[in-house]
Amino acid sequence: MNPKSSDHRVAWEAPAFANDILAFWRPRGTLSRAEREELLRAQVAATRPVISGVLCGGAVLLALVGALEALGWVPGIGYPGWAVLLAALATGAGALLMGRLRDWRARLPLMLACIAVLGVFLSLPPPGASAPLTLRAGLFHLLPIALLALMARRTALACTVALVLALALLRAHWHGAPGGGPALYWLYVLTTLAFGLLLGGYRVAFAVQMYRARLRLREQAITDALTGLLNRAGWNREAPARHAEAVRDGRGLSVAFLDVDRFKSINDRHGHEAGDRVLQTLGTLLRGREILPGTCARLGGEEFVLLAIDTPPVEFEAGIERLRARFRDAMLPLQATLSAGIAHHRPGETLAAQLRRADAALYRAKAAGRDRALVSD
Repeated sequence: MNPKSSDHRVAWEAPAFANDILAFWRPRGTLSRAEREELLRAQVAATRPVISGVLCGGAVLLALVGALEALGWVPGIGYPGWAVLLAALATGAGALLMGRLRDWRARLPLMLACIAVLGVFLSLPPPGASAPLTLRAGLFHLLPIALLALMARRTALACTVALVLALALLRAHWHGAPGGGPALYWLYVLTTLAFGLLLGGYRVAFAVQMYRARLRLREQAITDALTGLLNRAGWNREAPARHAEAVRDGRGLSVAFLDVDRFKSINDRHGHEAGDRVLQTLGTLLRGREILPGTCARLGGEEFVLLAIDTPPVEFEAGIERLRARFRDAMLPLQATLSAGIAHHRPGETLAAQLRRADAALYRAKAAGRDRALVSD
């Protein structure tokens, strides 16, 4: 690959990465509020056990350091062995408890307490104690890198960054900067935080991309490609829930079956492209919703269905007539017309029963000569 093509690729990938992160964090990003909340819940559910595992790993690391101190293989930093062991056990218990807690408001202070204990016993000697800190601080700072890469909530990120900086300030205040001097020390601390946040940013970008891909697949699975309406699977998923909610709330419900008259003969006389245009025209009219708002679907072939909530029966029937007239006018060159069967909800009636009445009304409309709408008795 030549340099120009490589530069071109990077120039386009970087904004995509930034936009994916902004889509999640920005209040008015490309994801809606509900989508951001759904994605946040999914990320928290996926990362909660991993964060608990990282803190458990920190507890094991602290216990190992304490054991090495007890054996005299590494110098201590001023804490008795029993205190180091107790701190490791408390951190491990807190990490395990974190994995079980569901409320993030309870998990956050517990996580911060675990980080603080690890930071103190791994890399923050008591005031006046003398100990080599460079490697021990390096061991501790592996944990914030991993944790910041996994966190999904801004509050948790901000609190963790503040805690790591506070520990670094205490370390520098009580014991001074390591041998490299204060500039190198703070560069090291800030680089640790930057790497953790950068890895977290890439994780968020990947999560947003996967979430968008899942939304596209879900949309494709329930959408009729020709008309843009719900397909049968989408109707079966959405209509029963909306119908049940409206019945529970005592709201008005009307359904209509719609069928293009003599659709097969249109295909035979004018070709399948003309038939597709007929279906697309009806789909466009239903999607527009200016004629009659509601949940619309193409169930297959030339058969469509419409569910309207809170539309008075007279207005619903008038809307169906307007829809038929608009369709007839648009399809005048092909002489395509529309028949409809309408059923208004009866107390205690299920969606399936109401649809059966609308279907029966549609068959009556067909038998009566087509190009008409009939209401179920």
